[in-house]
Order: sequence, then structure tokens, then C-alpha cells
Amino acid sequence: MRSVCQLTAGLRYYFYNAPVDMRKSFHGLEGLVVEQFGRYLIGDEVFVFLGKNGRTVKMLHREGRGITLYTRKLDKGRFHAPRILADGKSCQLDYTSFVLMMLGQKGRDEHYPVSCTQ
Repeated sequence: MRSVCQLTAGLRYYFYNAPVDMRKSFHGLEGLVVEQFGRYLIGDEVFVFLGKNGRTVKMLHREGRGITLYTRKLDKGRFHAPRILADGKSCQLDYTSFVLMMLGQKGRDEHYPVSCTQ
């Protein structure tokens, strides 16, 4: 039996480096994945989108035969977006960077994205 709703270190995390309208749901965010990342949802990737106000994050992930949309909202403060090391729209995050971001904490230099694309 497969597990669901699992965000683990074995996945690849991609951060979209532009504010996103959090009214977008499955299809709207999946459209951004295709248009902006040039990718399609596959099982070992998670796409992370930061809301315009910096307090809400949505994560889109294919699990088995379905798509899971996670939403995380901070009670206070803002999410700290990773520093983009290249002039790109998206970055692949390592798992530690992803976890620190979800906790609303700033990452250390060694936990910034491993690669960026335009």
C-alpha cells in the first residue's frame, strides 16, 4: 500500500520565485508548473508557491494516481523565500531549505537552492 501526503527528503523541491495569487488551485498551479518550470507533475517532485503577502505557501505534488495540494499559512510573520543565486524564476531546494522555509525560519548559506533556472 502506498502512503499519501508525504513530503520527505527523497523528493525534489522546486520554488517558484514570483508571488502567486493564492486563489489558484490545482489547475492554475499546474499551469504554472508547465508554463514557468517547463515541467509536468511527476511523483518525485514538489512545486512550492509563495503567496503575495508572504504568509501563505502552497505545494503541489503528484502522489500515485492523484494530485495533492498542501497549504500552509503562518499565524504571524512571513515565510523567508530562499535567496536566488541566479537570475531565474525557479530554484530547486534541498530538503533542509524546504523544511526551514515551511517553519518560517531563515536558512543558512549552505541551505540555499542547489540550482536555478530561467
